[in-house]
Amino acid sequence: MKEILNTIIFGGFTAQEVLMVAGVAVVFWIAIRIMVRVFKKKESSQVFQFVDCLNCDWHGKVSRYAGRCPKCNQPLGERKAQHIA
Repeated sequence: MKEILNTIIFGGFTAQEVLMVAGVAVVFWIAIRIMVRVFKKKESSQVFQFVDCLNCDWHGKVSRYAGRCPKCNQPLGERKAQHIA
């Protein structure tokens, strides 16, 4: 096994050195992927929105198209703007 790892692949680089660099590159790529997933900004939904009901102090997620407070049934969010106009 040592004979295979000490084989010169190209230039003055041995198989062991090439495998070590490839391993470090793979670990670096995985670390970058994890960092991107952790720090990625959450996309806002096109269907739901977060709102606060001023009538009963409820807050949560409702539909943009038929948004009503589940506690007091008042129109909320974009639905409220459509209802008033």
